[in-house]
Amino acid sequence: MKQINNQSEERSDFISDFKNQIARYTDTLSETSDEIRYAEHIVPHKGKEIIPGMEYEDYIDIKKKNLKGLTYDQILLFLKNTTPPNGRIKKFKNFLSSKDIYFESGLWTWHNKDL
Repeated sequence: MKQINNQSEERSDFISDFKNQIARYTDTLSETSDEIRYAEHIVPHKGKEIIPGMEYEDYIDIKKKNLKGLTYDQILLFLKNTTPPNGRIKKFKNFLSSKDIYFESGLWTWHNKDL
């Protein structure tokens, strides 16, 4: 599913949604005027989390000035053709590194008291 927000020149594409006995995994690719972000969201099922209510986002941020000609659509195609759910972010990091494209990555965690 593609969403475009013309007011802020943003684009966002939903890549996948996967559930297993441990958690729900979703991943998205989004674009702003100066950056592209890939994010994998992990929401453990109740009783399966390490810390109750904890959610996670593993992300990669790429400044557009560092893309070396790579486009959003090319990245989207690469991600959609990479086998989910495990290993997609690692494969994407390896791909960017092989093209000598600088990126930042990390893991965000937060507590959702409603879970």
